Amino acid sequence: MEITKQRIKELLRAEDKLNALEGAGVDNWDFYGEALKEYDAENELEENREKLIHDLEVIFGECAFEPSERGAGIAFNDDAFDKVMIVLNDHNVTFGEELVE
Repeated sequence: MEITKQRIKELLRAEDKLNALEGAGVDNWDFYGEALKEYDAENELEENREKLIHDLEVIFGECAFEPSERGAGIAFNDDAFDKVMIVLNDHNVTFGEELVE
């Protein structure tokens, strides 16, 4: 991942601004906690998505093989389905209202 010097400056300024606001007591304002709960929930959801994708990438990498000659595509061994279902259950993935089983 690459980040520009300009973006680093912006992030440092944003951090300084947040520290100044919290130092002045903004964290005692009404609804400050509620806003952070929503922010934390969104970040947790994104982290969970990234972890799910990573876990699935690992499984597909472990279970994939080339069935015949080079360039013929890939196939997955018999363990792939069970391993994917375990990961989906571990991450509480649902389709509609039902948990994946």
